[in-house]
Amino acid sequence: MKLILSLSLRNLLRQKRRNAFLGIAIGFGMMILVMANAFSYGLSDTLFNRMIVYMAGHMNLTAMEESNKQKRVIRDKDRFIKLIKANVGGIDKVWEAIGVFSRVIGNAKGDNAIIVNTEIDKEFYEYFGQSVVSGNIKDFTGDRLENPVIIYSSKAKTLGVKCGDVIKARMQTVYGQQQSARLTVAAIIRSSNMFEEMVMFLKQKDIKALLGYKDHETGALYVSFKKLNNPSVAIKAADTLHAALAPGIAVIYGELASKKKTAPATALGYSRDKDAVPVMEKHLSIISGALPEEKSEKGIVVSRSLASSLGLKKGDAVRYRYKNKFGGVVTENNYTVTGVFGSDAMPEKNIILMNEKTFYKTYRENLPGDPKGIRDAYIPDRKSALAKVFAPEWKLLPRTATREDWQKKLSDMTKTKWKGTWFDVNTMYETADEILKLESALNLVAVVAGLILFFIILIGVLNTLRMTIRERTREIGTVRAIGMQKADVKYLFISEIVLLTAFACAAGIIMAFIMMWILGLFTINTESVLSILLVDRHLYFYPTALSIMRSFLVIIIMAGLTAYFPARRASNLSAVKALGHFE
Repeated sequence: MKLILSLSLRNLLRQKRRNAFLGIAIGFGMMILVMANAFSYGLSDTLFNRMIVYMAGHMNLTAMEESNKQKRVIRDKDRFIKLIKANVGGIDKVWEAIGVFSRVIGNAKGDNAIIVNTEIDKEFYEYFGQSVVSGNIKDFTGDRLENPVIIYSSKAKTLGVKCGDVIKARMQTVYGQQQSARLTVAAIIRSSNMFEEMVMFLKQKDIKALLGYKDHETGALYVSFKKLNNPSVAIKAADTLHAALAPGIAVIYGELASKKKTAPATALGYSRDKDAVPVMEKHLSIISGALPEEKSEKGIVVSRSLASSLGLKKGDAVRYRYKNKFGGVVTENNYTVTGVFGSDAMPEKNIILMNEKTFYKTYRENLPGDPKGIRDAYIPDRKSALAKVFAPEWKLLPRTATREDWQKKLSDMTKTKWKGTWFDVNTMYETADEILKLESALNLVAVVAGLILFFIILIGVLNTLRMTIRERTREIGTVRAIGMQKADVKYLFISEIVLLTAFACAAGIIMAFIMMWILGLFTINTESVLSILLVDRHLYFYPTALSIMRSFLVIIIMAGLTAYFPARRASNLSAVKALGHFE
């Protein structure tokens, strides 16, 4: 093998010009391939691990009430944060995401903006600390200014404002009310791409106060992973979380009062949809009276045992009160008994049934405490005969793969009349697939570059070996005559091509790094969509050792396979025939 390598190196130097041209072509192709891959990985890193980490998250969980309005509020944020962390691995951060579309007015100039929350943490200082154009981050984190806000330089220019100026904003609260606010510009930062420029940042506590969120509530939960360049990771995590969100049955445990009597009672909501009605007719019987009207918000039916305990009959006025989960506040509502029921699928306990409209009106906005462990409480199992009848804690929207499917499912949701909460688990790959098409296009460029390189190698190697074998036919005959085996002749030609390719690829890699460094020095000012390709107005390349090594090995293997057949043909020449060959 040592002899073959030595002969291969010597033979490469014999045809300097021919081998130099082939080497330059391979090296140039390798340079293009490395740069294309590095640029594609750079865009992925920008989208997935820089902008997305702080602006949108790799994966998010949203809750929507009043499906026709899509009111976004998660009522018990800590519960779902724990659920996410318990079921999804590789998480870097889970954070609250609150945002609102707003009309903002600066110094006699108006524009639209998206106002979002930001937490004062390590990532905050990393993200904003290096981007400040004017102002001071301390003015934002402190309490000196009224509703301090951070805006991008392009937005500041549009509004005609500077640090210390007041921006008037008009927005809609989570309850649908119009809200006006004064925002004080604390700092102005530069943007790295056009998608950031509409965003303004408020402290989390300030935006919660303006939009009407309670401490235990939030708009959505965003999840970022420690490092993510592979969509399948986020998609698999979203599927896992979706499965873990299977809802239980919504239960309120409290106390029902009638005149001077009280009794503990469990309140449940019931559905009258096409799947629930047959089950209800089979397992539930109205002993007296009737179910409340579908649009009623005050009618209830009570179980036989509860009616007996309190002496209730149709038309009686009752009060139902329960302790809320947060703050120890007690919710109390007045209802009218419309009937008494019995059931072969429920135990003889004190139970109240409300239609979904009545039930969710109080359950949603005044979350009850957890009744687990309370002996008198009735907590139906999801496998019970009446499971389809009882109102669930929430409903899950199906998982989707594209933005079009995601928008369609939201549109379908708005057409439903269900009064409860919808939960949706999605990834940035569904909601931002238009942006990601650009990344796919760049990946395609890398593939095309690889194919071009393949044809360069194929044509160059075949042509070079054809000419080399023709010129060295008598040499082949000589080495065969002195005892060199067929396999050695074959490996000699293959090793020449492999060595040439290896040297050319190494040179191409070096040139790629030089070119990426040079291109990274240029500042590019653009407001077009092309700004997404830039980081701080510079081209961003992210070469990885794995991608470079993979490209290197693929090209070496391609060159070796391409050289195999001409080399085998040369090794099959007989010594007598080769020695008799004349040019």
